[in-house]
Amino acid sequence: MESFLKQNYQNFMIFFTFLLFWFSIQFGEFVEDSVAFVMIVSIGILHGANDLLILSKGEKKRNIFRKHLTIYLSIILGCVVVYLISPFVAILLFILLSSYHFGEEHFGEKITVNKIFNSIFFTSYGLFLFMMLFYESMADVDEIMIELTGVTFTKYQIEISLITSSAILLLAGLYIVLKKMYKLEKLLKEVFYLGLLFVVFKTCSLILGFAIYFIFWHSIPSIINQVEFISGNLTKESILFYIKKAFIYWGISVLSLLILYQIIPQASLFSTIVFAVLFAVTAPHTWVMYKMKS
Repeated sequence: MESFLKQNYQNFMIFFTFLLFWFSIQFGEFVEDSVAFVMIVSIGILHGANDLLILSKGEKKRNIFRKHLTIYLSIILGCVVVYLISPFVAILLFILLSSYHFGEEHFGEKITVNKIFNSIFFTSYGLFLFMMLFYESMADVDEIMIELTGVTFTKYQIEISLITSSAILLLAGLYIVLKKMYKLEKLLKEVFYLGLLFVVFKTCSLILGFAIYFIFWHSIPSIINQVEFISGNLTKESILFYIKKAFIYWGISVLSLLILYQIIPQASLFSTIVFAVLFAVTAPHTWVMYKMKS
């Protein structure tokens, strides 16, 4: 099962990307967003629900686990404090952390030049994805940003970020190909994937476009890596064990999300609460994944 999933997941990922791309053409934004929310709330939140189990697995000594647990909870508290002080700064941090996290998950096992190069490359990759998505859905981004922070990004800021991140990716990509650290055909395949995602972002609603990448290109591959780290293999039993262990934390997260939506009167968009919850869990989850991969 392990080899089958690893060898065929890319085909599975592309198939469902095209399927949801077709789906977005057939149905309106309400249906698109409803499907996207179900995907994010189920698989998206699930993929970060076993952080504490991963920390306990990585560190056998109880005092070290307590230290890491304290760091984990402190990061969450820090995110809340930053958001209360400056929601706009908090969103910028969310985008940068998510960008690095997306890039690390996608390229972490493929590109290993050095820490500085890797960090810049990973962050540029994720930032390029975000800017493509934002550029194609500016009106929706404005609506969510105004509700979250009271201000929004300008078209110029998005365009500059898009151009800068693409230039860094191009130069870094040429460097690793010329240095024979990465095969040209693999790089061209990644360019094709980015082109495919651009078409998806252009056609789908903001939420569905984000969900397609977040679930099929990030969360499921991350779950596969986490299952292997926790159980040592990838079998039906190890996947069920992962889901069982994550269920309580997943349930708490979903319940918290629904309660926040009910008690925060100014949050007219459910997507606002979803992104706020994702921000609160992204920072500690990124740290845990870094520890796991290290």
